Amino acid sequence: MSQVMSKTSLSLVFVILFFCFQHAIAQPQSTVIRDGLAVQLWSYRHDFEKDVPGTLKRVRALGITRVELAGYYGLTATQFKQELDKAGLQAVSMHIDFEEAQTKLDDFIKDAKIFGVKQIGIPWINSPFTKADCEKAIRVFNQVGKKLASYDITFFYHLHGYEFVSNEGGKGTLFDLLMSKTNPKFVKLQLDTFHVAQPGQDPAQLLKKYPERFVSLHLKDIRKDKIPDDTGEARDEDGRPLGQGKIDWPSVLKASRRAGIKWYIIEDETPAVWQSIPASLQYLQSLKF
Repeated sequence: MSQVMSKTSLSLVFVILFFCFQHAIAQPQSTVIRDGLAVQLWSYRHDFEKDVPGTLKRVRALGITRVELAGYYGLTATQFKQELDKAGLQAVSMHIDFEEAQTKLDDFIKDAKIFGVKQIGIPWINSPFTKADCEKAIRVFNQVGKKLASYDITFFYHLHGYEFVSNEGGKGTLFDLLMSKTNPKFVKLQLDTFHVAQPGQDPAQLLKKYPERFVSLHLKDIRKDKIPDDTGEARDEDGRPLGQGKIDWPSVLKASRRAGIKWYIIEDETPAVWQSIPASLQYLQSLKF
């Protein structure tokens, strides 16, 4: 009897190990990406206009547990937090308006406390982006970043592509000026792969050049035949599910891992978002690096 049980137990162990192995190879090799994966809720902005609770439930049904905020879609911060809790979702960061960051920062700090968020970022300034715009942004970012740091909140700026225009009367680009004049202690960055690639920049090389400045990525692919431009503007149709555009994802993700990126946030503005994001998730699961 003991020999039978021993053989049975041994067989069961092999079966369990086999299925564990199969599951492991279906996952991204880096647990850093899997554990830090989130979705930017702006992806579902049109659905939120009709149904906030239902949309959040659909997001959670995709297997997503963490999200980045971009407004509350007609609700207060407290009400939106309640809906996130009901859906089983946790906010990890939030976007705020550039002008409102200068006039309503105390309110956003209160909201961040409600959500338990430790990262607040500005996603957009102006296009066309001038040197005067950049110099103003530098002043605002340093001030906002320093104040948020006093509340143990990290401030970041979401790159949008228009920063890579020439620095009028100076060396390099306005991005170079922004990086040289903002305090790295208080001002971090969020790298949007779409908006960095659109003006012809290499997201992986940017991560390698400034490994201490980036705290998160927006994972967003861009169609292969998109003509480069530095306006920061793009049509929704220019986006692609991850792995179906021009971004070299293994290179980007290797560089981001070395740079210590914490959050990998999928953003999808394509018309077929409910099909595109599952396709992106499946692509990430297929990666081996």
